[in-house]
Amino acid sequence: MKKRQIVAGLAASSFLVIGSAFPALASTESSSLEELVKLNPGATASELKASLSEVASDEDITLNQAIDKALSESQESVAEATSPLPIDGVGTPASGSGGGTLVLGSASRKGDVFVTPASTLGYPHGHTGIYYNTTTIVEAPGTDKVSRSISASSVKVAKGAVKQYIKTTTTKRSAAADHSYKYLRGREYSSSFASNKYINTPKMNCSQLVWAAYKAASGIDLDGNGGLGVYPFNIKDSSLTITYKTL
Repeated sequence: MKKRQIVAGLAASSFLVIGSAFPALASTESSSLEELVKLNPGATASELKASLSEVASDEDITLNQAIDKALSESQESVAEATSPLPIDGVGTPASGSGGGTLVLGSASRKGDVFVTPASTLGYPHGHTGIYYNTTTIVEAPGTDKVSRSISASSVKVAKGAVKQYIKTTTTKRSAAADHSYKYLRGREYSSSFASNKYINTPKMNCSQLVWAAYKAASGIDLDGNGGLGVYPFNIKDSSLTITYKTL
């Protein structure tokens, strides 16, 4: 990203005014934004528009282009999280805890991640978390909850969940895990995945937390497609993540 700083905050969108002189553009923007809101349950149109206004400025594109790009990525995420997965992976809560019938259990190493089928209010994007140590995960569990650490033995996931390690050094994996535990717990939940690639915000969703832990502590970008937002299955599909167990 050309000018985008990975810091907290949302930029104001006052520099973009869609007036009556551009009815077609306004109509297209409104339609795409409405669909994007549906695919990010819990996020509001004003929140998404403000966030994407900042992205548009950083990327030197129009707000309408940013919305369309975010919508396309969100649609791809839903499609990927749905089509290859078994039926019992759809409709589970957006949380690794209580979201399935299988016990997540321990990891092979500190800094590993897991990705499981899950959905928010009927829209599947998946869920992910990072292992602080081999028996404890750090996750942003979902709406109205704060990010936390929890024993992996008490976490339930859906069939098709994977455990992965990151192709990097033990030192960098450990640094990311420590960062998640020390700095990313206690954050309120963010419902917007559309442009969530910030390492320090008051609110975080699950994939943002995992991405931020590695980006902040080790400089590693786990977003598999380099889009405006990072979704759980973007992490699963990253060239830097290697699946070693499928549940």
